[in-house]
Amino acid sequence: MDGVLLDTERLGSQILPGIVRGLGYEPPEDLYMRVLGCNRQVSNRIYEGLFGKDFPGDEVDRLFFDRLMEIARRGETPLKSGLRECIQGLKSRGIKIALATSSERFVVETYQQHLPDFAGIFDAMVCGMEVPNGKPAPDIYRLAAQRLALRPEECIGVEDSRNGVISLRAAGCHSVMIPDLLAFSEELAPYVDTCLGSLDELCPFIDRLNGNS
Repeated sequence: MDGVLLDTERLGSQILPGIVRGLGYEPPEDLYMRVLGCNRQVSNRIYEGLFGKDFPGDEVDRLFFDRLMEIARRGETPLKSGLRECIQGLKSRGIKIALATSSERFVVETYQQHLPDFAGIFDAMVCGMEVPNGKPAPDIYRLAAQRLALRPEECIGVEDSRNGVISLRAAGCHSVMIPDLLAFSEELAPYVDTCLGSLDELCPFIDRLNGNS
């Protein structure tokens, strides 16, 4: 969702360090990238490793999402370029769409309520705390495929984070990366089948993959 469908990663990278500093901790420069794509359970483990077991991870998450939801309720959450056209293209091809996000369901529902282009586009959803193990474990993508009545190997997953592409690879989906804050690199190559430049390239890629071009 964030960084693939919604252009929220730059917002997040600005908001999170300020919250951590406000609680009296000095965040490492790459803090946001470390927790990118993680659910609350996984991010709390990362926070504990960085700041100690007394770090208020749940409070950080609450403050972080409060700020993002303020922006969403004003209808100001930016969409990724080409989102509307990509979704229309997938729908016109009869392709089912599942959302597999580390964000919790109330976050997704808030976006759906306040962003018309984000409402009613998913055939299934799996949210952050609805699986035993969050990304980079494969659970979320396996359940998303199951909710589409498909096998993971019949599915393409689209990600922008390291945790996301590792999750896709482990689940057995075709792993597509559309980089946002994190650039594609040789370190990510073992987890990425295809790297695309934007959502505009996704439908033509699917046509080629399905032998329809």
